[in-house]
Amino acid sequence: MHVIPYRYTTMASIHKVKGKPNWFCAFYNPEGFRRFKTTGTDNTKIARTICVNIERASILARENKLSNEKGLKLIRDTCAAIEETHGKLAANRAQDILKTYVEEFVKIAGGELESYTVKGWLDSWLAGRTDASKATVIAYRGVIDLFLKYLGARASKPLTTLQPKLIEDFKSHLVKRVAPSTVNKSVKVLKASFNNAVAKRQLEFSPAEHIESIEVEDCNRRPFTSDELKKVLQAANAEWRTMVLVAFFTGLRLRDCANLTWQNIELHTGTINVLTEKTKRRQVLPLAEPLSRHLATLAGDDANAPLCPSLHGKKAAWLSAQFYAVMVKAGLAEERDHQSTGKGRDAKREKSQISFHSLRYNTTSALKSSGVSDSVAMDIVGHETASVSRNYTVIDDSAKRAAINKLPDITK
Repeated sequence: MHVIPYRYTTMASIHKVKGKPNWFCAFYNPEGFRRFKTTGTDNTKIARTICVNIERASILARENKLSNEKGLKLIRDTCAAIEETHGKLAANRAQDILKTYVEEFVKIAGGELESYTVKGWLDSWLAGRTDASKATVIAYRGVIDLFLKYLGARASKPLTTLQPKLIEDFKSHLVKRVAPSTVNKSVKVLKASFNNAVAKRQLEFSPAEHIESIEVEDCNRRPFTSDELKKVLQAANAEWRTMVLVAFFTGLRLRDCANLTWQNIELHTGTINVLTEKTKRRQVLPLAEPLSRHLATLAGDDANAPLCPSLHGKKAAWLSAQFYAVMVKAGLAEERDHQSTGKGRDAKREKSQISFHSLRYNTTSALKSSGVSDSVAMDIVGHETASVSRNYTVIDDSAKRAAINKLPDITK
């Protein structure tokens, strides 16, 4: 004879146990067995709120309605109500208790409660960014590591406990240490991650939703002058001379130039074919005559050989440091002596007005100064929007070739 192990006639209730300071909750679990578990608090009102919602989760699980999303929402709503009347600490304690029971009930219902700590979510989100380039993932990793370091022990707290003020404070922390554009990029990365958490029902709202970007002063980056370009080319060794010429005549970024192999170069058709690292965009660009002449003197038989062997595959930071040394040799930058300034390692570093990236400004500005249309210039340099193209401006294939041929010959 089958014995029914429960009756659903008794509502959940709280009780005191001799010698125990906290209230205990009596309830039926989803399988119908009577349970008697601590609420983790000696506050009567909080204990009753926790107990009622343990029972609510149990009933949903019994009816096969306790999904991961509903379980997380029940925890969020309960803790929000407790925080409003009893404070954050009480809400955090309640969350730990509720999560234990809701997790158990979701499993009984045949599911799995998927919840994250702040660190767990950020790491998981980054691991899922398979659509991003390697360089982008590295940049995102840097932002996340900085944020987790700032949070300290709070990074191990549940994701749902993250408050907007912490992100606002992190932004203020960065403002004292890095450039405004870097601050805004960091906030953008966090917004993307937490927006994804909302989409996946891990958060009810993004704690970064209303964090505003800071105003960025007009960009003080500029192109090299003709005299400066001559000095750079004179100071550069053979590989850096090739890098500078490729960048100037194509508008390619630092790592794209460094990672070129002879397979990317088609001297017989006068083109360069490259999949850009940052935008994942396939660009087929005509070779300017001066660049074509230069590359012809270097060409070998191995299509897989890099144009610049000692620079190929290196990280952007290392490449930037090496080019800075070229500018120092050319007399265009001051040597970094790495001596203490008394500001600490986290102090904001003064940004030079010229760098390897300035060559993209040179390319864009030279094209437009020659009367090349915005659309053609954007296509050559690889800008996605007119607004981006304007930031780089100081003053069909045949159109691109005609435009490229208007670039000045800086090899003379």
